Amino acid sequence: MMSTLSPEIARAQIVEILCDTVYHALGLKEILDYEREALEKQDIDGIDRTVDTKSACVHAMTLLDTKRIELCTACGFAAGPEQMQQMIDWCDDSDLVKNRWDHLMLIGAECSAINLTNGAIIRVRQQQFESSLSLLRGVTPGFNTYGRHGGEAGDYGRQSLVEA
Repeated sequence: MMSTLSPEIARAQIVEILCDTVYHALGLKEILDYEREALEKQDIDGIDRTVDTKSACVHAMTLLDTKRIELCTACGFAAGPEQMQQMIDWCDDSDLVKNRWDHLMLIGAECSAINLTNGAIIRVRQQQFESSLSLLRGVTPGFNTYGRHGGEAGDYGRQSLVEA
């Protein structure tokens, strides 16, 4: 299928979509940084404030990515991992699209790394909480998820607090 759009018009449209996506990706990166700080400080209100903003950024980026895919498809490039490279090869005579795309991929990688760090902080806090709860229940805390034979190592002291 040949595109009814000229390479120039397609380039202008894809650049606009990518610029908007970069804007939201930078917002996501900022809120993930804020979330990490709140997690480190154990600032529950700060963590709560990140939820809606993160969700809004991800939602906006999802809609923009759908628009990007639809534009590339309308230009004759099948959806898939090679779609953007094909679009770049076809319409990007000045590396404008490539530079925006590369910038977006870099921000995405940074967001992913921050998100992994935030997840690790959450897991550590959860283990600390479960350990404290086990001690309150009078049971030795266990941090292993699985025992030697693949079964659960412990029940984190699921004894009733009334009995402890």
